[in-house]
Amino acid sequence: MAKNDELDQLLRNEKMTDKDFGDLYEVLKIKNGVPMLQRVEFVNQSIRHAYGHAAANVFRDCYDPDYDYIIRGVAKKLNIPVKDHNTLRELEDKIIIEIIEQIREQIIKKKGEAAWREIENNIMQEIDRLIAEGTLPQDIADELKMLRGAALFAALIGGRIAGFALYIVITQIFFAVSRYLGLAIGVAVVGPILGPAIAVVLGPAGWILAGLLVAFDLGNTNWGKVIPAIVLVISFRKRFEYDAN
Repeated sequence: MAKNDELDQLLRNEKMTDKDFGDLYEVLKIKNGVPMLQRVEFVNQSIRHAYGHAAANVFRDCYDPDYDYIIRGVAKKLNIPVKDHNTLRELEDKIIIEIIEQIREQIIKKKGEAAWREIENNIMQEIDRLIAEGTLPQDIADELKMLRGAALFAALIGGRIAGFALYIVITQIFFAVSRYLGLAIGVAVVGPILGPAIAVVLGPAGWILAGLLVAFDLGNTNWGKVIPAIVLVISFRKRFEYDAN
C-alpha cells in the first residue's frame, strides 16, 4: 500500500490546481471526472492501475503499486540502467531525458534535421523571452544564457542540467514539439499548457510514442497512458519543488 508516497503527496499538494488535474485527465484520456473530494484517489488509481497487471488490479487499492516501483519499471522499459542506489529523483531525470532524446530521434528520422532545427530555434526563442521578461531566477537565467542551440541539448542529454533549469528546458521542449506536431496533424495547441502539450507529443501524433514502445512487450501495462502521465507527474514535482508558478 503506497498511501502518502511521492505520487499521493503530489496529488494532495495544495499547489495542485484544477488545471493541473485537468492536465492529468488529458494525458490519461479521462473524459468524465469525479467530484473534487474524490479526485485524489481517482487519479491515484488511474495512474497506478494503468501500470499494473489487469488481474492483479482487482486486489489492489488506489495506492498500489508504489510510485517508486512504477518509476523503476518505466526506467527499465526505456532501457535505462537501474541500480539499487539510484534515487527516485535520479531516475525521474533519466526518464525525462531519455524520452526527450527519443522524441528528437523520431522527429529527425520522420521529418528530417531541418524539422528539429526549427523546433530547437523555437525553444531558444521562448527561453530567451523568459530571460528578457525577468521571469526566471537570475542564476537560472545565467545558466541558460551559456547554453545555445545544440549546446543546450548536449548538456541536457549529458545530464548537466538539473533542478529548476531542467524543468524550464523540458517544458519548453514539450511546448515547441507540440506546436510543431499540432500544426502537422491539425490539432490546435494554444499557449504553454503542459498537459495538452504532452498529450499531443505522446498521444495523437502516434509515431512518437510508437517509437518509444517499438521494442517493448506491452503486456498489461497501458504505456500510452503511463508514459505521458509519468512525464507530467515528474514535471509537476519539479515545479512544486522550486515553487515555480
